[in-house]
Amino acid sequence: MQRIVLSTLVMVGIFFSSTAVSQEVEKLYQRHCTACHGEKGDGNGPAAYLLSPKPRDFTSGIYKFRSTPSGSPPTDQDLLRTLKHGINGTSMPAWDRLSEKELTDVIKYVKSFSDIFEDKDAMEPPIKIVSPPQLTKKSVQAGKKVYKEMECSKCHGPRGKGDGPSSAKLKDDWDRPIRPYDFTRGPSLMKGGASSQDIYRTFMAGLDGTPMPSFIDELTEKKSWQLVHYIQSLSPSGTGSAAPKGTPTLHAVKVSTDPSLDSNAPVWKRSPATVVSLRPLWARDNWVDSVKVQVAVGPKMAAFRLEWRDLRKDDEVIRPQDFRDGVAIQFIPKVKPSDYVGIPFIGMGDDKDAVTIWHWKADWEADIKEGFRDVVQKYGVTMNQMLKQADRSSNKLNLAGRAAANPLSSSKHKAPIEVLAAKGFGTLTSQPAASQTVEGRGVWRNGVWVVVMRQPLDSGSALRQKTLPVAIAAWNGAAGDRNGQKSVSQWMELKIE
Repeated sequence: MQRIVLSTLVMVGIFFSSTAVSQEVEKLYQRHCTACHGEKGDGNGPAAYLLSPKPRDFTSGIYKFRSTPSGSPPTDQDLLRTLKHGINGTSMPAWDRLSEKELTDVIKYVKSFSDIFEDKDAMEPPIKIVSPPQLTKKSVQAGKKVYKEMECSKCHGPRGKGDGPSSAKLKDDWDRPIRPYDFTRGPSLMKGGASSQDIYRTFMAGLDGTPMPSFIDELTEKKSWQLVHYIQSLSPSGTGSAAPKGTPTLHAVKVSTDPSLDSNAPVWKRSPATVVSLRPLWARDNWVDSVKVQVAVGPKMAAFRLEWRDLRKDDEVIRPQDFRDGVAIQFIPKVKPSDYVGIPFIGMGDDKDAVTIWHWKADWEADIKEGFRDVVQKYGVTMNQMLKQADRSSNKLNLAGRAAANPLSSSKHKAPIEVLAAKGFGTLTSQPAASQTVEGRGVWRNGVWVVVMRQPLDSGSALRQKTLPVAIAAWNGAAGDRNGQKSVSQWMELKIE
C-alpha cells in the first residue's frame, strides 16, 4: 500500500480508511506534538534543539520501546503504553488524560508517517514474558556472572554506573552521542519501564536505533531473569529518583483568612498537598524530579506553596558558570483543562493562546533579603520580626513592616517573582509594572526549598476561576539549569472548589 504522508493528507485531503483520523486528532497532533516531533513527523520540531534525548523521528520507522523482536515495528499496545505513561527521564510526557479513542487515533496518525507499518513481512508477534521468578541471593550472583559473560560492563561499567570504557564513544543510528544507563540510580528511570517484566523486555527486544542489542538469541529465559535480578540489585533500596506517576489533579482549599507568605502558616497544614512529577528537557544526572504543590484561596488573596528537594542552595549568579535555582507556575486562563485541543503547547503557549507565568528566582530573593538587612540595621528590629511584618502592620513595627512590604531602595528587584507572558518560542516577555502583582518568599533549609507565591484576586487573577490548566517548572542551578534547560510537568487541572 502506498504510504500516506501527513502533509499530503492535509494539502489534498486524500484519506484512506486505514489512516483516516478525526479533525480533532489532527489539531491535537498539530498543537502538542509538532513542537517536538515536527509537522512531518521527522523529529525536527522547533523545540527539538532544546531536548535531549531528541524527539522520535517517526518517518524512520525505528522505535526503541517495543515488545516485538528487534527490527520489527512496535504493536499498537506498545505505542499506547508510551503515550499513556510517557518516557521516564525524558521530555516525553504522559498523555493519560486523553480518552482511549483519542489515543488510538493519535497512534494511527503517528503510524501514517512510515510505511513500515504497511509491511506485513516486518510485523512479528510480541515476545512472550512470563511472571518473574523470585529474586534471591543465588539468582543475583548468577546474574552477575551473566553480566560479565555478556560484556555488559563495556558500556555500563563494572559496577553498572554507566561508565564503561566504551561509554564515551557510543552513538545512536543518527550519529548522536548516547549514554548507557546508570543502573545504580534504580530501575524507576529506565526509559523502557521500571518493572521486572519491563527490564526483561528491554533485554529481549533491545533498543532499536541505539547500541543496546537484543539478547533474545544469546540468553536463555533463566539467564535473562538472573540478569534482571542482578541489575535490580545494583540499586540500594530507597535510592534513585521516583518515576513519574501520571498527571495529577490539584485541589485548592478555600480559607476564611487570606494566606500569608509564611510557609509555616497554619493554612498549609490543612491544605491538600499533591506531589507533581517533573521531567527534564535535557537529560542529565541531577534534576528536580518532583515538587509538592499546595494551593489556598482566601477572600481577597490566592497563594501557592511549592516545596522541592535541592541539596545545594544556588542564589548567587556572579560568574558565567553560576546559575540560580528557580520555580515557575504557568497558567492558561481562557481554556478548559480537559480540552487538550484548546490547550496550547506546554512550552510557553503558541500564537493562538498566551500563557501567564509566575517565575520565582533564588538570586532575586537573595537580593531582596539583602535589602531587608539594610532596613533591619536602620530600624533596629530582628530579621524574623520584619519578615513577618511584610504581611501586616502593627504599632510597634509599622514603619519597618511597610519598608519590608514596599520596594527597597537598596534592592535591584521589587519582588523575587517576575510575571511574564508568552505566545510561543522566543516571545517570553516581562509584563508591565501594573501587572507585577505577585508577591513571594522563598526559604532554603536542610536541602529543601519552600516557596510561597500569592496574588490579589482583584488584580484579574486567573485563580478567580473554578478550574484552569496549570503547569510547574523548576531549575536546579547546581546542574546548570537556565532558560530552556529545566524540568517541567504536564498540564494539570487545578480545581478551586
